[in-house]
Amino acid sequence: MGLKQMAALALGTLLFWACNQSSKKENAAGSPDFRKGKITKEEYGSCDTASNKGVTVHINLWQPTDSSAVAAKIRQILTDKTIKRLNSYGDSASIAAHPEASRSAKAAFDIFEKNYNDFKKEFPDAPGCWEVDLQGDTVLTTSKMLFYQLDHYAFVGGAHPNSFTSFHAFDAKTGEEVEMKSFVQDSVALMNLVETKFRELEKLTPEVNLEDAGYFLADHKFFLPANYVFTQDGILFYYNPYEIAAYARGAIDFTIPYEELKGIVNRDAVF
Repeated sequence: MGLKQMAALALGTLLFWACNQSSKKENAAGSPDFRKGKITKEEYGSCDTASNKGVTVHINLWQPTDSSAVAAKIRQILTDKTIKRLNSYGDSASIAAHPEASRSAKAAFDIFEKNYNDFKKEFPDAPGCWEVDLQGDTVLTTSKMLFYQLDHYAFVGGAHPNSFTSFHAFDAKTGEEVEMKSFVQDSVALMNLVETKFRELEKLTPEVNLEDAGYFLADHKFFLPANYVFTQDGILFYYNPYEIAAYARGAIDFTIPYEELKGIVNRDAVF
């Protein structure tokens, strides 16, 4: 091999090595590989089914596991959401007295358990275990975004348990949470389209007054659900129980294909 060929080979090898090292650095500081993830599980407390008393918390969340700063950010946000959900059942005085409850799911559970025990002292004959169950998983991942679903079930006394679903969008470059409405280009057109699809699903003609039909409206006007999310087939719109209809109806949801959302949402920001 001549000197020129050897020099070219050495240069090529050096460039390949430099690019490979650069790629590794970008992965460490940049976007996570969303193919790398696992379900993390936490369980606290127990329910005595024989005596029908006790308190339990179950947490099962998919989280990205690679070492990038973005993945770490997403994990932290999911952890914070979990703790806030648990603390929503705690009294503010106990949480203020135990600041670790704002940083640890176990500490938040301890406050939750204390509230249960205090309740049972006051109402010893009240039946039923108290339970909170949080389940989280991905809905859609692209090179630009990660869309996440968090299901929340809870029974803390009363006539029935409650459940609701929330959707969350994470920027694949920063790990920051992004509001779904940031993808909307024409909010008026979106509102009109969603109401049309809602009426079709509920078999209601355009002239039917929704409030007279038993639906809950904000300021007597139709509204978008608090939660909607991008999926592979279109945007899923999800009304939680009590959000627009009675608890007995359960959740009301439907998907609008992207073909019908042209000019209304910025699909290029997702895919």
